[in-house]
Amino acid sequence: MSSQPSRIIHASALKLKIDGSKILRGATLSVDMGERLAIVGANGAGKTTLIRCLLDLTAPDSGSIELNGHPLSQTSRTELAQQIAYVPQQLPERVSFTASEFINMSRYSHSYGTGMNQLDHHGAEALEKAIEQTGISHLRHQSLSTMSGGERQRVNIAAALAQQTPILILDEPTAHLDPKQRELIHKLLSSITENRDITMMVVTHDLNWASSDFDRIIGMRDGQIEIDAQANAFMQKEVLMKVFDTELCLYPHPDSGRAMVLPHSSASPSSAPSPRP
Repeated sequence: MSSQPSRIIHASALKLKIDGSKILRGATLSVDMGERLAIVGANGAGKTTLIRCLLDLTAPDSGSIELNGHPLSQTSRTELAQQIAYVPQQLPERVSFTASEFINMSRYSHSYGTGMNQLDHHGAEALEKAIEQTGISHLRHQSLSTMSGGERQRVNIAAALAQQTPILILDEPTAHLDPKQRELIHKLLSSITENRDITMMVVTHDLNWASSDFDRIIGMRDGQIEIDAQANAFMQKEVLMKVFDTELCLYPHPDSGRAMVLPHSSASPSSAPSPRP
């Protein structure tokens, strides 16, 4: 008999109003251990606010959140940092720490009073493994302020991995990167979750990435979870219309067959330029 999946996060009926505007309107979701979950939706749909609630950075007006079956409200900051690592969209450009120093600081929840800059043997191993996984050995002594956006983001992910948490939450981790750097980050995150030792939740606008690399996609609209479905079921025109209120052009990927979003052509067939011979 196969074992049942273990629920690691459960949020129920989250509501939040800020300055009179309803940001969350009863959002409910559950996440199982080892799952890869993408959260998509138009700007202002409540995606980032939802994960801020899961990270205990924003308190909902009502509803409940459980982490490993325990109320998030009763979880200390140290305990939370041992369970969830967070990667924001990007690090500030003016950060004077070196990559090693920045990654070292992410181990604070494991320090137990030994000091931010003092790593025990276990911590040193975690730091080295994170540097190796993200391919930033050549950046370890370089200041983050001198790095490109893609390099800073890899350092950011390395710091999250060095926390050695079972849950990794990322908010649009490739939003400001060029195609090459974006692909590097996608491959890195895919390799990190390959063995299902880490539960990964990602807020993204990249529907093609969500379709190809994630088990499940949640579509948010107006502060609510409009659609919660497996990737193949989510990537349907009628589903995407419900989430984004616009018709998207879908076409199967030539290799995987998965539905991919293509841009609509602005030119009619009659006005499109003829291909060169």
